[in-house]
Amino acid sequence: MKLLLSYLAVIALSATTMIVIAEWTAPLFYHTHIEQMVQMFGIRNIPEMRRQLSEGFTGAFGSALAVASFTTLLVALVVSAFVSRQILRSVKRVSHASTRIAAGHYAERLPEMGRDELGELTGSFNRMAEALEATEVRRRELIGTVAHELRTPLTGMRGLTEGLLDGVFRIEEAGPDLIREIRRLERLTQDLSLVTQAEAGVIPVVPRPVHLAELVRAACAQFERPFAHKGLSLALDVRREVRVFADPDRVTQVLVNLLSNALRHTSTGGVTVYVDGNGRCGRVDVQDTGEGIAPQDLPHVFERFYRSDKSRARDAEESVGAGVGLTVSRHLIEAMGGSIRVMSAEGKGTTFGVELPLAVGMEREGTAVPTLP
Repeated sequence: MKLLLSYLAVIALSATTMIVIAEWTAPLFYHTHIEQMVQMFGIRNIPEMRRQLSEGFTGAFGSALAVASFTTLLVALVVSAFVSRQILRSVKRVSHASTRIAAGHYAERLPEMGRDELGELTGSFNRMAEALEATEVRRRELIGTVAHELRTPLTGMRGLTEGLLDGVFRIEEAGPDLIREIRRLERLTQDLSLVTQAEAGVIPVVPRPVHLAELVRAACAQFERPFAHKGLSLALDVRREVRVFADPDRVTQVLVNLLSNALRHTSTGGVTVYVDGNGRCGRVDVQDTGEGIAPQDLPHVFERFYRSDKSRARDAEESVGAGVGLTVSRHLIEAMGGSIRVMSAEGKGTTFGVELPLAVGMEREGTAVPTLP
């Protein structure tokens, strides 16, 4: 009704303006026409002629204007009602669909309505519905993953406890296993807390100018023995020495996570870490020769608790296996004004690239650094 009344108000205002202007300007044009007739035909009784012509013209003009105005308003009412009905129908569809989504039916979609404003509204609504549906799917997966992660240590603890009560185990035998399962629960709760803090942006980040290559060297040094024990190579290639504006502890945390993932998913060959930069940022690339990431999994690697192999249980001794390491890494890098990306080819390997803002310009270019054993 408001839309219909708004149409009619605009039309009524336009019609009123037309009538007022016509009433004000018509006599001017009419008097000019009368003077031309007097001069043309030599009429003597000018006042009487002017009175009769004015009355006839005013009556005819008023009647024509009234008929035209009534017809215009009638046509406008019909057209406005039709247009309002069409728009209202589209708005009701959006309202109905939004009510359905609010009730949990995230698969609700609207039909396309062209390229006008209503079409843009429909497209935006459908994109919102798709995002909500994807969020709901991730929420369910998260609940299932957390339930699975909790169920595994709890089942082990229950079995060990029942064995102790039944006298099957002695405390010396079951104690270490109980401690291991308790530590697994502690790691899971720490992972949950860490990813929540990272997504809320409350993890403290204190950026300062640091040498990126030094941080990478220190991080790689921690993995020399694990890589050698697995028979893999770990190489460091510093192409440019750069200083970046970043929190060294958080950058090390990210590098450790990336190297841990590369070690876990590489069985032959090895890992090469590149340090480079340009006039805008410093960059670290962690490139492995592992199994790679499937194309359907690649967009989700930074989502919390996401694992491409849903059936793979976490090793009890892993410290970053719950699927939150990359999520936390992304939030930490973004908090320092940088970005993290992934490129992968299934069966050929994966490369994670981290970019951080420069603290100063390039210091040394083309520095050769020996590869780690």
